Amino acid sequence: MKKLFSLFAALSCVVLVCAQELDTLRLLYRDATKSKEQAQAFYEPLAAVTKNDKPVLVAYKGAGLMLLARYEKLAARGPKVKEAVPWIEQAVAAAPDNAEIRLIRLSVQEHLPKFLKYNQNIENDRQFIEQALPSVEDAGLKAMITGYFDSFSTD
Repeated sequence: MKKLFSLFAALSCVVLVCAQELDTLRLLYRDATKSKEQAQAFYEPLAAVTKNDKPVLVAYKGAGLMLLARYEKLAARGPKVKEAVPWIEQAVAAAPDNAEIRLIRLSVQEHLPKFLKYNQNIENDRQFIEQALPSVEDAGLKAMITGYFDSFSTD
């Protein structure tokens, strides 16, 4: 019984740490568009993420690369965007029913210049997120989604 309780306690701690990590990333992501320093602060904890990590972290890394691209010289932005897109798309492919990952892709696609041609999923992602919102149980994610639609979404 003690072993079972210890295992449960350890798993609970892991889940709590992951939830806190995501809450922190969500806050950093929200503010990352405000300055180069905040974009770097958002990307820093994601630098070591690999494509084998949790899909939501992979998506956030792609978004971080995207945000850093906006502070590059104009000629370097295109290649940086091309580097970021596969991270986001891999995350969506790995977890297509994850509203947070779809929100990350939506937020990136809505705010990129159209000439970069990474905007083909905007309407589909918006509809998916709106339909998924009532069933989202994570209060932090629910707040992030509603906050995004209230403040940043272009529709």
